[in-house]
Amino acid sequence: MTSAQHDPERDGAMARSAIDAYLTNRARYWERAAQQTKAADALAVYRAARNRLARWKSGGVVDDWVASAVVEAAEQDAARIGREAAAAGTGPALHATAVRHTEAIRRWLRAQGHGLADNAPEKA
Repeated sequence: MTSAQHDPERDGAMARSAIDAYLTNRARYWERAAQQTKAADALAVYRAARNRLARWKSGGVVDDWVASAVVEAAEQDAARIGREAAAAGTGPALHATAVRHTEAIRRWLRAQGHGLADNAPEKA
């Protein structure tokens, strides 16, 4: 496989893992917020987050805004990895891998028909 080719199965595995992690983390965050604050709004957001996670796990359903948030989170992780690797003096390989991971997530989500709210240009 040349560098210009992409493996859709690998892209999908990375994207599905990123979506699962994002939705799980958001549900946990809102669960803790609801428990700590006892606020009705936090409980409502937690229930919605839990329902999004359940829809994802049962049928692979994810909203476009969630897809965009997953890409945004991957971009932030890649930037953080780049800063941490630079601070450790390890070179650019880890950051480059994280950027490729983000690109794979973006490719798969677009291939699934998600409109992404990001600045990356569409590739024909």
